Amino acid sequence: MTPVSYQVGEQTIIAPAVRYEYGYAYNIDSKKLLKLVTLNWPPYIDESLCNNGWLFQLTVKLLLQKGYGVHIEFFPWARAVRMAELGKADILFPEYFIDDTIMSENKKDKTRNDLMALSSAIPGGNLSLVTLKGSDSNYDGSIESIKDQVIGVVRSYKNTPELDKLIESNKINTVVANTEFQQIHLLTSLRVNLIVADFDVLIASIEKSHASEKEKQQMKDALQALSPPLDYKPLYYTVSKANPMWQEILADLNNEIRNMNEQGTLLSYIEEKKQQCSR
Repeated sequence: MTPVSYQVGEQTIIAPAVRYEYGYAYNIDSKKLLKLVTLNWPPYIDESLCNNGWLFQLTVKLLLQKGYGVHIEFFPWARAVRMAELGKADILFPEYFIDDTIMSENKKDKTRNDLMALSSAIPGGNLSLVTLKGSDSNYDGSIESIKDQVIGVVRSYKNTPELDKLIESNKINTVVANTEFQQIHLLTSLRVNLIVADFDVLIASIEKSHASEKEKQQMKDALQALSPPLDYKPLYYTVSKANPMWQEILADLNNEIRNMNEQGTLLSYIEEKKQQCSR
């Protein structure tokens, strides 16, 4: 079980984990126990990573410092989104920015933001179009330049507003995968011309796979992120409005994120967790 460590002044706090239902729990005796749902999404968060990844560590720390109990379960992304939108979980993470026009796939006539509230941003990564090296993509930095190509996307992920509108209106041909690793297979089997992904996630997904070392290297060597990226995507927490205390939970998260930013400790904490796992 993965402990979570952080500093409070000069004191190092180490919070032990316990198995709770099908997930991990911290401060289980708290009267404010929150259920969080997430996905395996290396290198940010994943049960196979050292310390479950820096995002796991940061998330538990933020909530423990506000006195919450934390129960985290890992699911495929579409299921995690459904649980949060239907009020069966209190917090969904990590999320990309959700525009007010994005409709829920789980509640009729409701937008995602009708059901969930976005937190302040934390660091994320670039969202890029990725192709096979040597391919002629014709990408010039605009979505218009690749409208005639077949693109692989991940189920229930939000990409960029422009791209998502084209996908929803069937003006661009897409093939849907359940994970980034499945996207790679779509690309290498030539079922798609491009995939939309965080390149670091693709590489980490290859490293996590059961492929041989030779196969992993071949896959990594075959991939190329096109420039410029589609967007830089900060990450967010989304709090379910089904929880009657959602505004308090959101304010507590935002306060902790703001405090870390003001103290200059957010980036250093993330880097510290990365360094711990690189040793």
